[in-house]
Amino acid sequence: MTASTIAKEKNHDSDREIRRYPQEAPATGGKRKAKRPSSQSAKAAAGKSKRPPTAKRERRETELRLIKSEKKPQRSECGPAGNAAKKREAAVHNRKKKPTTAVHGAGRQNPRRPQQSRNPDRHSAPIRKKRPVPDARRRAVSPRRKRRFAVWKYILPVIAACTAAGFVLWYLSFDNLLPSDYIHVTYSGYDSRGTAALSIEGAEEYAAFLEDTEVRLLTENGNLKNGDILDIQFLYDEEKAKEEKLRIKEDSFQIEVNGLPEGRELTREMLFQDIRISYEGTAPELSVSVTNESSDPFLQTVAYEITDRKETYDIGDTFTVTAAFSEEEAVSYEYAVSAADYSQEFTVENADRYLRSASQLTQEQIDLLDETAVSLFGDANEYGLRIFSEANLMPIWINGKNTFKWSNPRLISAYLNVLKPEYFQTMQQSHNNDIKLVYKATLSQADGVGCTAEVVVQFHDLILKADGTYDLALDSGRIIAASFRDSHIRDLVTDTYAQEYEAEKLTLT
Repeated sequence: MTASTIAKEKNHDSDREIRRYPQEAPATGGKRKAKRPSSQSAKAAAGKSKRPPTAKRERRETELRLIKSEKKPQRSECGPAGNAAKKREAAVHNRKKKPTTAVHGAGRQNPRRPQQSRNPDRHSAPIRKKRPVPDARRRAVSPRRKRRFAVWKYILPVIAACTAAGFVLWYLSFDNLLPSDYIHVTYSGYDSRGTAALSIEGAEEYAAFLEDTEVRLLTENGNLKNGDILDIQFLYDEEKAKEEKLRIKEDSFQIEVNGLPEGRELTREMLFQDIRISYEGTAPELSVSVTNESSDPFLQTVAYEITDRKETYDIGDTFTVTAAFSEEEAVSYEYAVSAADYSQEFTVENADRYLRSASQLTQEQIDLLDETAVSLFGDANEYGLRIFSEANLMPIWINGKNTFKWSNPRLISAYLNVLKPEYFQTMQQSHNNDIKLVYKATLSQADGVGCTAEVVVQFHDLILKADGTYDLALDSGRIIAASFRDSHIRDLVTDTYAQEYEAEKLTLT
Protein backbone atom coordinates (compact mmCIF):
# COMPACT_ATOMS: atom_id res chain seq x y z
CA MET A 1 0.00 0.00 0.00
CA THR A 2 1.39 3.41 -1.05
CA ALA A 3 1.68 6.50 1.06
CA SER A 4 -1.06 8.26 -0.86
CA THR A 5 -3.41 5.40 -0.22
CA ILE A 6 -2.66 5.48 3.51
CA ALA A 7 -3.25 9.23 3.61
CA LYS A 8 -6.58 8.87 1.87
CA GLU A 9 -7.56 6.15 4.29
CA LYS A 10 -6.73 8.36 7.24
CA ASN A 11 -8.67 11.29 5.84
CA HIS A 12 -11.65 9.04 5.17
CA ASP A 13 -11.57 7.69 8.72
CA SER A 14 -11.35 11.20 10.12
CA ASP A 15 -14.36 12.29 8.11
CA ARG A 16 -16.29 9.22 9.25
CA GLU A 17 -15.48 9.96 12.85
CA ILE A 18 -16.69 13.49 12.49
CA ARG A 19 -19.90 12.40 10.82
CA ARG A 20 -20.72 9.72 13.41
CA TYR A 21 -19.57 11.68 16.39
CA PRO A 22 -20.05 15.37 15.67
CA GLN A 23 -19.77 16.31 19.35
CA GLU A 24 -16.07 15.38 19.48
CA ALA A 25 -13.28 17.51 18.08
CA PRO A 26 -10.78 16.01 15.65
CA ALA A 27 -7.52 14.82 17.04
CA THR A 28 -5.51 17.48 15.01
CA GLY A 29 -6.85 20.30 17.21
CA GLY A 30 -9.25 23.12 16.54
CA LYS A 31 -12.99 22.95 16.03
CA ARG A 32 -14.23 21.41 12.88
CA LYS A 33 -17.72 21.66 11.66
CA ALA A 34 -19.46 18.33 11.35
CA LYS A 35 -20.93 17.31 8.10
CA ARG A 36 -24.58 18.02 7.92
CA PRO A 37 -26.76 14.97 7.75
CA SER A 38 -29.16 14.40 4.95
CA SER A 39 -32.51 16.10 5.06
CA GLN A 40 -34.38 12.85 5.65
CA SER A 41 -32.19 11.86 8.57
CA ALA A 42 -32.48 15.33 10.02
CA LYS A 43 -36.25 15.20 9.87
CA ALA A 44 -36.32 11.79 11.53
CA ALA A 45 -34.08 12.98 14.35
CA ALA A 46 -35.62 16.45 14.67
CA GLY A 47 -38.09 15.58 17.41
CA LYS A 48 -35.68 13.27 19.27
CA SER A 49 -33.57 14.62 22.09
CA LYS A 50 -29.88 13.81 22.30
CA ARG A 51 -29.01 11.16 24.83
CA PRO A 52 -25.91 11.73 26.95
CA PRO A 53 -23.18 9.19 26.33
CA THR A 54 -22.96 6.39 28.89
CA ALA A 55 -19.83 4.72 30.23
CA LYS A 56 -20.49 1.62 28.18
CA ARG A 57 -20.92 3.65 24.99
CA GLU A 58 -17.74 5.60 25.65
CA ARG A 59 -15.87 2.37 26.22
CA ARG A 60 -17.07 1.00 22.86
CA GLU A 61 -16.12 4.20 21.05
CA THR A 62 -12.66 4.09 22.55
CA GLU A 63 -12.20 0.50 21.40
CA LEU A 64 -13.27 1.47 17.83
CA ARG A 65 -10.81 4.32 17.74
CA LEU A 66 -8.02 2.03 18.88
CA ILE A 67 -8.86 -0.45 16.15
CA LYS A 68 -8.88 2.27 13.50
CA SER A 69 -5.59 3.75 14.66
CA GLU A 70 -3.72 0.50 14.17
CA LYS A 71 -1.29 0.53 11.22
CA LYS A 72 -2.19 -1.68 8.32
CA PRO A 73 0.61 -3.95 7.10
CA GLN A 74 1.88 -2.97 3.67
CA ARG A 75 1.19 -5.39 0.95
CA SER A 76 2.86 -5.68 -2.42
CA GLU A 77 0.82 -4.08 -5.15
CA CYS A 78 2.32 -6.35 -7.79
CA GLY A 79 1.12 -9.79 -8.71
CA PRO A 80 -2.00 -11.69 -7.90
CA ALA A 81 -1.50 -11.23 -4.16
CA GLY A 82 -1.40 -7.49 -4.55
CA ASN A 83 -4.51 -7.48 -6.67
CA ALA A 84 -6.41 -9.55 -4.12
CA ALA A 85 -5.32 -7.21 -1.33
CA LYS A 86 -6.47 -4.19 -3.30
CA LYS A 87 -9.84 -5.75 -3.84
CA ARG A 88 -10.27 -6.43 -0.13
CA GLU A 89 -9.27 -2.89 0.79
CA ALA A 90 -11.62 -1.44 -1.82
CA ALA A 91 -14.46 -3.53 -0.44
CA VAL A 92 -13.71 -2.33 3.08
CA HIS A 93 -13.43 1.26 1.89
CA ASN A 94 -16.74 1.11 0.06
CA ARG A 95 -18.41 -0.43 3.09
CA LYS A 96 -17.08 2.38 5.24
CA LYS A 97 -18.17 5.03 2.78
CA LYS A 98 -21.80 4.01 2.81
CA PRO A 99 -23.84 7.09 3.51
CA THR A 100 -25.82 7.09 6.73
CA THR A 101 -28.85 9.10 7.58
CA ALA A 102 -28.67 8.57 11.32
CA VAL A 103 -27.64 11.34 13.66
CA HIS A 104 -25.27 10.80 16.52
CA GLY A 105 -26.21 7.53 18.20
CA ALA A 106 -28.86 6.68 15.58
CA GLY A 107 -26.77 3.84 14.05
CA ARG A 108 -26.88 1.85 17.23
CA GLN A 109 -30.05 0.01 18.12
CA ASN A 110 -30.93 -0.65 21.70
CA PRO A 111 -31.78 -4.38 21.93
CA ARG A 112 -33.98 -3.67 24.90
CA ARG A 113 -36.26 -1.35 22.96
CA PRO A 114 -38.57 -2.65 20.22
CA GLN A 115 -38.05 -1.57 16.63
CA GLN A 116 -40.25 1.29 15.52
CA SER A 117 -42.20 1.43 12.30
CA ARG A 118 -40.68 3.23 9.34
CA ASN A 119 -44.05 4.25 8.02
CA PRO A 120 -43.70 7.97 7.10
CA ASP A 121 -47.40 8.48 7.87
CA ARG A 122 -46.79 7.78 11.56
CA HIS A 123 -45.18 10.50 13.67
CA SER A 124 -42.54 8.28 15.27
CA ALA A 125 -38.77 8.04 15.30
CA PRO A 126 -37.13 5.93 12.55
CA ILE A 127 -35.76 2.46 13.29
CA ARG A 128 -32.15 2.50 14.25
CA LYS A 129 -30.00 0.16 12.23
CA LYS A 130 -27.66 -2.15 14.03
CA ARG A 131 -24.11 -1.11 13.50
CA PRO A 132 -21.94 -3.89 12.06
CA VAL A 133 -19.56 -5.28 14.63
CA PRO A 134 -16.01 -5.77 13.50
CA ASP A 135 -14.73 -9.28 13.16
CA ALA A 136 -12.15 -8.80 15.88
CA ARG A 137 -14.71 -7.64 18.41
CA ARG A 138 -17.15 -10.41 17.41
CA ARG A 139 -14.54 -13.04 18.07
CA ALA A 140 -13.27 -11.48 21.26
CA VAL A 141 -14.56 -12.74 24.67
CA SER A 142 -14.16 -10.48 27.65
CA PRO A 143 -12.20 -11.74 30.69
CA ARG A 144 -15.27 -11.17 32.82
CA ARG A 145 -17.32 -13.60 30.73
CA LYS A 146 -14.46 -16.07 30.88
CA ARG A 147 -14.43 -15.86 34.67
CA ARG A 148 -18.20 -16.25 34.75
CA PHE A 149 -18.03 -19.35 32.54
CA ALA A 150 -15.28 -20.79 34.71
CA VAL A 151 -17.29 -20.25 37.90
CA TRP A 152 -20.41 -21.89 36.49
CA LYS A 153 -18.27 -24.73 35.16
CA TYR A 154 -17.48 -25.71 38.77
CA ILE A 155 -20.71 -24.56 40.43
CA LEU A 156 -23.09 -26.59 38.25
CA PRO A 157 -21.58 -30.01 39.17
CA VAL A 158 -21.63 -29.03 42.84
CA ILE A 159 -25.29 -28.02 42.62
CA ALA A 160 -26.14 -31.26 40.82
CA ALA A 161 -24.26 -33.30 43.43
CA CYS A 162 -25.98 -31.48 46.32
CA THR A 163 -29.38 -32.00 44.69
CA ALA A 164 -28.72 -35.72 44.22
CA ALA A 165 -27.44 -36.04 47.80
CA GLY A 166 -30.53 -34.24 49.12
CA PHE A 167 -32.81 -36.52 47.14
CA VAL A 168 -30.97 -39.57 48.46
CA LEU A 169 -31.20 -38.33 52.03
CA TRP A 170 -34.92 -37.57 51.59
CA TYR A 171 -35.50 -41.00 50.08
CA LEU A 172 -33.59 -42.72 52.86
CA SER A 173 -35.56 -40.84 55.53
CA PHE A 174 -38.69 -42.91 54.64
CA ASP A 175 -39.27 -46.40 56.05
CA ASN A 176 -40.40 -49.11 53.67
CA LEU A 177 -43.60 -50.77 54.91
CA LEU A 178 -44.72 -54.01 53.31
CA PRO A 179 -48.40 -54.57 54.24
CA SER A 180 -48.17 -58.32 53.74
CA ASP A 181 -45.86 -58.46 56.78
CA TYR A 182 -48.62 -57.10 59.02
CA ILE A 183 -51.75 -58.71 57.56
CA HIS A 184 -52.64 -62.04 59.15
CA VAL A 185 -55.10 -64.50 57.64
CA THR A 186 -56.95 -66.97 59.84
CA TYR A 187 -59.08 -69.78 58.43
CA SER A 188 -62.17 -71.49 59.77
CA GLY A 189 -64.15 -74.35 58.35
CA TYR A 190 -62.79 -77.22 56.34
CA ASP A 191 -61.47 -77.89 52.86
CA SER A 192 -64.02 -76.70 50.24
CA ARG A 193 -66.03 -74.83 52.91
CA GLY A 194 -63.31 -72.61 54.30
CA THR A 195 -63.66 -69.00 55.38
CA ALA A 196 -60.80 -66.50 55.63
CA ALA A 197 -60.66 -63.68 58.16
CA LEU A 198 -58.17 -60.80 57.79
CA SER A 199 -56.64 -58.81 60.61
CA ILE A 200 -53.90 -56.19 60.92
CA GLU A 201 -51.33 -56.71 63.62
CA GLY A 202 -48.66 -54.04 63.45
CA ALA A 203 -45.42 -53.38 65.21
CA GLU A 204 -45.39 -50.76 67.97
CA GLU A 205 -43.68 -48.11 65.83
CA TYR A 206 -46.42 -48.35 63.15
CA ALA A 207 -49.38 -48.90 65.48
CA ALA A 208 -50.73 -45.33 65.10
CA PHE A 209 -50.62 -45.55 61.31
CA LEU A 210 -52.08 -49.06 61.05
CA GLU A 211 -55.05 -48.14 63.27
CA ASP A 212 -56.53 -46.04 60.46
CA THR A 213 -55.90 -48.55 57.69
CA GLU A 214 -58.24 -51.14 56.24
CA VAL A 215 -57.66 -54.49 54.63
CA ARG A 216 -60.16 -55.82 52.13
CA LEU A 217 -60.62 -59.32 50.71
CA LEU A 218 -61.58 -59.17 47.04
CA THR A 219 -62.00 -62.94 46.61
CA GLU A 220 -65.38 -64.58 47.25
CA ASN A 221 -65.31 -65.98 50.76
CA GLY A 222 -67.04 -68.96 52.41
CA ASN A 223 -66.31 -71.84 50.03
CA LEU A 224 -62.52 -71.78 49.98
CA LYS A 225 -60.37 -74.82 49.45
CA ASN A 226 -56.67 -75.42 49.72
CA GLY A 227 -54.81 -73.94 46.76
CA ASP A 228 -57.21 -71.05 46.13
CA ILE A 229 -55.71 -67.58 45.70
CA LEU A 230 -56.86 -64.69 47.89
CA ASP A 231 -56.69 -61.18 46.39
CA ILE A 232 -56.06 -58.74 49.22
CA GLN A 233 -56.08 -54.93 49.04
CA PHE A 234 -54.51 -52.63 51.63
CA LEU A 235 -56.27 -49.26 51.98
CA TYR A 236 -54.50 -46.38 53.73
CA ASP A 237 -54.31 -42.57 53.91
CA GLU A 238 -51.49 -41.37 51.67
CA GLU A 239 -51.15 -38.03 53.47
CA LYS A 240 -50.80 -39.75 56.82
CA ALA A 241 -48.22 -42.13 55.33
CA LYS A 242 -46.15 -39.08 54.26
CA GLU A 243 -46.48 -37.56 57.72
CA GLU A 244 -45.28 -40.81 59.27
CA LYS A 245 -42.50 -41.02 56.64
CA LEU A 246 -43.67 -44.39 55.40
CA ARG A 247 -43.33 -45.74 51.90
CA ILE A 248 -46.02 -48.34 51.18
CA LYS A 249 -45.00 -51.14 48.87
CA GLU A 250 -47.39 -53.57 47.23
CA ASP A 251 -50.73 -52.34 48.55
CA SER A 252 -52.31 -55.21 46.58
CA PHE A 253 -51.02 -58.75 46.88
CA GLN A 254 -52.11 -62.39 46.82
CA ILE A 255 -52.00 -65.24 49.36
CA GLU A 256 -52.52 -68.94 48.70
CA VAL A 257 -55.02 -70.79 50.89
CA ASN A 258 -53.54 -73.71 52.79
CA GLY A 259 -53.98 -75.57 56.06
CA LEU A 260 -57.73 -76.22 55.83
CA PRO A 261 -58.50 -79.62 57.43
CA GLU A 262 -60.87 -82.28 56.20
CA GLY A 263 -64.44 -81.86 57.43
CA ARG A 264 -65.93 -84.17 60.10
CA GLU A 265 -69.39 -85.47 59.33
CA LEU A 266 -71.98 -84.33 61.86
CA THR A 267 -74.11 -87.34 62.71
CA ARG A 268 -77.35 -87.65 64.69
CA GLU A 269 -75.61 -89.79 67.29
CA MET A 270 -73.01 -87.08 67.92
CA LEU A 271 -75.71 -84.49 68.43
CA PHE A 272 -77.74 -86.48 70.97
CA GLN A 273 -75.09 -88.43 72.83
CA ASP A 274 -74.46 -85.76 75.47
CA ILE A 275 -77.96 -84.55 76.29
CA ARG A 276 -79.84 -85.34 79.49
CA ILE A 277 -83.61 -85.86 79.60
CA SER A 278 -85.08 -84.66 82.88
CA TYR A 279 -88.55 -85.21 84.30
CA GLU A 280 -90.32 -83.14 86.88
CA GLY A 281 -93.37 -84.29 88.78
CA THR A 282 -94.80 -87.80 88.96
CA ALA A 283 -96.23 -89.83 86.13
CA PRO A 284 -98.77 -89.46 84.70
CA GLU A 285 -98.18 -85.77 85.44
CA LEU A 286 -94.65 -85.41 84.23
CA SER A 287 -93.05 -82.39 82.57
CA VAL A 288 -90.03 -83.07 80.33
CA SER A 289 -86.91 -80.94 79.79
CA VAL A 290 -83.70 -81.42 77.76
CA THR A 291 -80.25 -80.32 78.98
CA ASN A 292 -77.15 -80.01 76.81
CA GLU A 293 -74.16 -81.40 78.71
CA SER A 294 -71.68 -81.63 75.83
CA SER A 295 -68.10 -80.42 76.24
CA ASP A 296 -67.56 -79.95 72.50
CA PRO A 297 -67.29 -76.22 71.62
CA PHE A 298 -69.69 -76.55 68.71
CA LEU A 299 -72.17 -78.95 70.35
CA GLN A 300 -72.42 -76.53 73.25
CA THR A 301 -74.00 -74.04 70.85
CA VAL A 302 -76.75 -76.47 69.77
CA ALA A 303 -80.25 -75.78 71.11
CA TYR A 304 -82.58 -78.72 71.74
CA GLU A 305 -86.34 -78.35 71.56
CA ILE A 306 -89.20 -80.78 72.19
CA THR A 307 -91.58 -80.67 69.26
CA ASP A 308 -95.36 -81.00 69.81
CA ARG A 309 -94.86 -80.65 73.52
CA LYS A 310 -97.70 -81.89 75.79
CA GLU A 311 -98.63 -80.47 79.14
CA THR A 312 -98.03 -83.74 80.99
CA TYR A 313 -96.41 -87.05 80.17
CA ASP A 314 -96.85 -90.55 81.52
CA ILE A 315 -94.50 -93.50 81.60
CA GLY A 316 -94.30 -94.98 78.12
CA ASP A 317 -95.20 -91.76 76.29
CA THR A 318 -92.94 -90.70 73.43
CA PHE A 319 -91.69 -87.26 72.46
CA THR A 320 -89.39 -85.88 69.74
CA VAL A 321 -86.35 -83.68 70.37
CA THR A 322 -84.99 -81.53 67.50
CA ALA A 323 -81.46 -80.09 67.43
CA ALA A 324 -81.31 -76.50 66.18
CA PHE A 325 -77.96 -74.98 65.16
CA SER A 326 -76.38 -72.70 62.57
CA GLU A 327 -74.86 -74.49 59.61
CA GLU A 328 -72.26 -71.73 59.27
CA GLU A 329 -71.36 -72.27 62.91
CA ALA A 330 -70.98 -76.00 62.30
CA VAL A 331 -68.75 -75.36 59.27
CA SER A 332 -66.60 -72.95 61.29
CA TYR A 333 -65.95 -75.82 63.72
CA GLU A 334 -65.02 -78.13 60.84
CA TYR A 335 -68.27 -80.14 60.88
CA ALA A 336 -69.75 -81.19 57.56
CA VAL A 337 -73.54 -81.02 57.69
CA SER A 338 -75.09 -83.79 55.63
CA ALA A 339 -78.63 -84.40 56.99
CA ALA A 340 -81.49 -81.99 56.37
CA ASP A 341 -83.12 -82.62 59.74
CA TYR A 342 -81.59 -83.67 63.05
CA SER A 343 -84.36 -85.06 65.30
CA GLN A 344 -84.64 -88.04 67.62
CA GLU A 345 -87.54 -89.72 69.41
CA PHE A 346 -87.41 -90.57 73.11
CA THR A 347 -89.69 -92.61 75.44
CA VAL A 348 -90.59 -91.52 78.95
CA GLU A 349 -88.96 -93.89 81.43
CA ASN A 350 -87.01 -93.97 84.64
CA ALA A 351 -89.20 -91.35 86.27
CA ASP A 352 -91.20 -91.19 89.47
CA ARG A 353 -94.68 -92.64 88.97
CA TYR A 354 -97.82 -93.08 90.97
CA LEU A 355 -98.78 -96.66 91.70
CA ARG A 356 -101.00 -97.85 88.88
CA SER A 357 -101.45 -101.52 89.70
CA ALA A 358 -101.85 -103.68 92.79
CA SER A 359 -99.06 -105.88 91.48
CA GLN A 360 -96.62 -103.05 92.17
CA LEU A 361 -97.08 -103.57 95.92
CA THR A 362 -95.44 -106.42 97.78
CA GLN A 363 -96.70 -108.07 100.99
CA GLU A 364 -93.88 -106.43 102.85
CA GLN A 365 -95.09 -103.01 101.78
CA ILE A 366 -98.69 -103.92 102.70
CA ASP A 367 -97.51 -105.00 106.15
CA LEU A 368 -95.79 -101.64 106.57
CA LEU A 369 -98.97 -99.84 105.64
CA ASP A 370 -100.94 -102.06 108.08
CA GLU A 371 -98.56 -101.31 110.91
CA THR A 372 -98.90 -97.59 110.33
CA ALA A 373 -102.70 -97.78 110.05
CA VAL A 374 -103.08 -99.71 113.38
CA SER A 375 -101.24 -96.91 115.13
CA LEU A 376 -104.09 -94.58 114.15
CA PHE A 377 -106.69 -96.43 116.21
CA GLY A 378 -107.30 -94.68 119.53
CA ASP A 379 -109.89 -92.02 120.25
CA ALA A 380 -113.29 -92.89 118.63
CA ASN A 381 -115.39 -89.92 119.73
CA GLU A 382 -115.69 -88.76 116.07
CA TYR A 383 -117.58 -91.92 115.05
CA GLY A 384 -118.92 -93.34 118.36
CA LEU A 385 -122.34 -91.64 118.56
CA ARG A 386 -123.22 -92.56 114.94
CA ILE A 387 -122.10 -96.18 115.33
CA PHE A 388 -123.94 -96.56 118.69
CA SER A 389 -127.03 -95.13 117.03
CA GLU A 390 -126.73 -97.67 114.16
CA ALA A 391 -126.31 -100.48 116.78
CA ASN A 392 -129.16 -99.14 119.00
CA LEU A 393 -126.82 -98.64 121.97
CA MET A 394 -127.03 -95.89 124.62
CA PRO A 395 -123.97 -93.64 124.89
CA ILE A 396 -122.85 -92.05 128.18
CA TRP A 397 -121.10 -88.77 129.08
CA ILE A 398 -118.60 -88.18 131.74
CA ASN A 399 -117.99 -84.53 132.60
CA GLY A 400 -119.93 -83.65 129.45
CA LYS A 401 -117.71 -85.70 127.16
CA ASN A 402 -117.97 -89.01 125.32
CA THR A 403 -115.56 -91.80 126.17
CA PHE A 404 -115.51 -93.84 122.89
CA LYS A 405 -112.34 -95.76 122.07
CA TRP A 406 -111.08 -98.20 119.38
CA SER A 407 -109.50 -101.47 120.27
CA ASN A 408 -108.36 -104.71 118.64
CA PRO A 409 -108.17 -103.52 114.95
CA ARG A 410 -107.77 -106.38 112.42
CA LEU A 411 -107.15 -105.96 108.65
CA ILE A 412 -109.81 -107.75 106.65
CA SER A 413 -109.33 -106.27 103.09
CA ALA A 414 -107.43 -103.69 101.00
CA TYR A 415 -108.18 -101.86 97.75
CA LEU A 416 -106.06 -99.83 95.37
CA ASN A 417 -107.96 -97.00 93.67
CA VAL A 418 -106.32 -95.52 90.54
CA LEU A 419 -107.44 -92.32 88.76
CA LYS A 420 -108.56 -92.97 85.22
CA PRO A 421 -106.32 -91.43 82.46
CA GLU A 422 -109.08 -89.29 80.97
CA TYR A 423 -109.39 -87.41 84.25
CA PHE A 424 -105.73 -86.51 84.57
CA GLN A 425 -106.24 -83.03 83.13
CA THR A 426 -110.03 -82.54 83.02
CA MET A 427 -110.80 -82.46 86.72
CA GLN A 428 -109.30 -81.18 89.92
CA GLN A 429 -108.70 -84.40 91.80
CA SER A 430 -107.31 -84.60 95.30
CA HIS A 431 -105.02 -87.53 94.53
CA ASN A 432 -103.99 -89.88 91.74
CA ASN A 433 -104.13 -93.12 93.68
CA ASP A 434 -104.89 -94.36 97.16
CA ILE A 435 -104.78 -97.48 99.34
CA LYS A 436 -107.88 -98.14 101.42
CA LEU A 437 -107.39 -100.64 104.26
CA VAL A 438 -110.58 -102.04 105.83
CA TYR A 439 -110.42 -103.09 109.51
CA LYS A 440 -112.68 -104.82 112.03
CA ALA A 441 -112.37 -103.00 115.34
CA THR A 442 -114.15 -102.85 118.74
CA LEU A 443 -115.82 -99.57 119.68
CA SER A 444 -116.44 -99.18 123.45
CA GLN A 445 -117.16 -96.52 126.02
CA ALA A 446 -116.24 -96.04 129.69
CA ASP A 447 -119.03 -98.21 131.12
CA GLY A 448 -117.78 -101.20 129.04
CA VAL A 449 -120.67 -101.19 126.58
CA GLY A 450 -119.45 -101.60 122.98
CA CYS A 451 -119.84 -103.16 119.53
CA THR A 452 -117.86 -104.25 116.50
CA ALA A 453 -117.56 -101.83 113.55
CA GLU A 454 -115.70 -101.60 110.23
CA VAL A 455 -113.13 -98.84 109.85
CA VAL A 456 -111.46 -97.56 106.64
CA VAL A 457 -107.90 -96.18 106.76
CA GLN A 458 -106.63 -94.36 103.62
CA PHE A 459 -103.10 -93.66 102.30
CA HIS A 460 -102.97 -91.57 99.07
CA ASP A 461 -100.47 -90.80 96.28
CA LEU A 462 -98.20 -93.77 96.71
CA ILE A 463 -95.13 -93.38 94.42
CA LEU A 464 -92.67 -95.77 92.84
CA LYS A 465 -89.42 -93.82 92.59
CA ALA A 466 -87.18 -93.79 89.51
CA ASP A 467 -84.49 -95.63 91.45
CA GLY A 468 -86.93 -98.50 92.28
CA THR A 469 -87.75 -97.51 95.85
CA TYR A 470 -91.25 -96.69 97.14
CA ASP A 471 -92.75 -93.67 98.73
CA LEU A 472 -95.78 -95.10 100.57
CA ALA A 473 -96.86 -91.69 101.83
CA LEU A 474 -97.17 -93.02 105.39
CA ASP A 475 -97.68 -89.54 106.75
CA SER A 476 -100.87 -89.23 104.64
CA GLY A 477 -102.68 -92.11 106.42
CA ARG A 478 -105.91 -91.33 108.31
CA ILE A 479 -109.29 -92.91 109.23
CA ILE A 480 -111.79 -91.67 106.67
CA ALA A 481 -114.88 -93.74 107.54
CA ALA A 482 -116.40 -96.12 110.15
CA SER A 483 -119.79 -97.86 110.23
CA PHE A 484 -121.75 -100.61 111.99
CA ARG A 485 -123.17 -101.63 108.57
CA ASP A 486 -120.90 -103.49 106.16
CA SER A 487 -122.80 -102.18 103.10
CA HIS A 488 -121.80 -98.63 103.86
CA ILE A 489 -118.13 -99.57 103.90
CA ARG A 490 -118.34 -101.67 100.72
CA ASP A 491 -120.07 -98.84 98.88
CA LEU A 492 -117.41 -96.39 100.01
CA VAL A 493 -114.58 -98.58 98.85
CA THR A 494 -115.90 -99.82 95.52
CA ASP A 495 -118.79 -97.71 94.25
CA THR A 496 -118.66 -94.12 95.50
CA TYR A 497 -115.82 -93.01 93.21
CA ALA A 498 -116.24 -95.59 90.48
CA GLN A 499 -116.67 -92.93 87.77
CA GLU A 500 -113.22 -91.40 88.24
CA TYR A 501 -111.28 -94.24 89.84
CA GLU A 502 -110.77 -97.88 89.11
CA ALA A 503 -110.71 -100.04 92.24
CA GLU A 504 -108.50 -103.13 92.48
CA LYS A 505 -108.55 -105.42 95.50
CA LEU A 506 -105.22 -106.39 96.99
CA THR A 507 -104.32 -110.00 97.82
CA LEU A 508 -103.57 -110.42 101.49
CA THR A 509 -101.68 -113.35 103.02
